[in-house]
Amino acid sequence: MADIVLSAVDKIFGSDRVVSNVDLTVENGEFFSLLGPSGCGKTTTLRMIAGLETPTSGDVTIRGQRMNDVPINKRPTNLVFQKMALFPHLDVFENVAFGLRLKRLPGAEIKRKVGDILDVVSLTGFEKRAVSQLSGGQQQRVAIARALVNEPAVLLLDEPLGALDLKLQLHLQRELRRIQKATGTTFIYVTHNQAEALSMSDRLAVMNGGKIEQIGTPAEMYLRPATSFVASFIGRTNLIEARIDNVTSGAAHLSHEGLPLSVPAEELGAGETVMLSLRPERIEIRAPGAEGIDATVTEAEFMGSTVLYRMKTASDRTLIVQTLADRAPLRDGESARIGWAPDAAVQIRQTSVAEDIE
Repeated sequence: MADIVLSAVDKIFGSDRVVSNVDLTVENGEFFSLLGPSGCGKTTTLRMIAGLETPTSGDVTIRGQRMNDVPINKRPTNLVFQKMALFPHLDVFENVAFGLRLKRLPGAEIKRKVGDILDVVSLTGFEKRAVSQLSGGQQQRVAIARALVNEPAVLLLDEPLGALDLKLQLHLQRELRRIQKATGTTFIYVTHNQAEALSMSDRLAVMNGGKIEQIGTPAEMYLRPATSFVASFIGRTNLIEARIDNVTSGAAHLSHEGLPLSVPAEELGAGETVMLSLRPERIEIRAPGAEGIDATVTEAEFMGSTVLYRMKTASDRTLIVQTLADRAPLRDGESARIGWAPDAAVQIRQTSVAEDIE
């Protein structure tokens, strides 16, 4: 049985429909992320699962039970916010034990449960430490332990790493994934950070304008985006509109800048216009005179292991090209020969285009 099922869920605030007709299933034991820009409806969706908001229409079901009218304290969920709300007057042990004491569990059971969960989050030995003496990452793990010690069916996390520095974010991403696997608890994780969602999730949903644009594994979302929004929000891409020249053996053949491309036909016909996503790393910098086109570097961005170029073609089209940083980067104004394999692009549906959010 799925842990979470959302069926045709809408949420309206006044005249604003912030979540629209959301259908979503999260399986038992999944690490599932809701990804999208600010205002896309992902946090409101999480709050409806938690019980902090009530759907205007549709149903929220947790482990087979309809939850629309069930208060937050009666749901088998716990919520971790970006602001951890730890109790500064309590030590680590008592912060984690707080919910268990409210349940009036025996002292020995509380000690065992707190000890077990502190071991999972790698905080054994910190029981008597004041939370003010902990690092930001340690405090975040205390907040997660406090939520998990109550053994929720689903742990809900609302951008819990957003206030931390990048190095600590990367460390805690690995820690969260390890903790989720160790406990087997279903995690639903809200973020606007694409790299975060791709690195941690079993599956994710990309939201835009209150709707889900696509659900899939990280590889599916990056390699086979369904829409122009997903393609441009998850990583960088070149969006290409091209007319089909001909269709043979189930493949539609077309060209861009004079170079061939092909995609599965899927009932497409000659003369039709399609939208394609061509990832920057699928564009190659080739030797002078090789098959391809000439382009001029307008901007070079050194990124450590790779270099990101913006190049302008003879037709005044700008293409983003990403290569390994295995040689001195090309300079602004320098010319290069570029090309791509015929199967380098994927067909997508035209929707809104995401801003270039890192």
